[in-house]
Amino acid sequence: MQNRTRNKQIILRFTEDESEYFKNFKEKTQISNYSDFVLHLLTHSKIYVVDTKPLLKVANEINKIGINVNQIAKIANTTGNLYKNEVEDLQKRIIKTENIIQSVFEVFTAAEKGKL
Repeated sequence: MQNRTRNKQIILRFTEDESEYFKNFKEKTQISNYSDFVLHLLTHSKIYVVDTKPLLKVANEINKIGINVNQIAKIANTTGNLYKNEVEDLQKRIIKTENIIQSVFEVFTAAEKGKL
């Protein structure tokens, strides 16, 4: 093993179903052995690391918008009047959410094009 270029070993364990899937997947290729097959998968695959914090911000903003809509509906139903500041606050939150969604979309688009 000293003269081998690849002298590091990784052992993988599979369930019966995973092993069968892996075997069938390998057989669809022209690659003869499992080591070469795994190396091919690793070197020709794209891995995306996604920061989900912006998505959590979107969910939080949508929740806040829902709360504001409920408050505005309650006021409108109770008094028959809408407060301008409540409506303006809701509009600001919607714009903020749209901006966050747009930035998340831009990140995903860049990742898809391989620019990240």
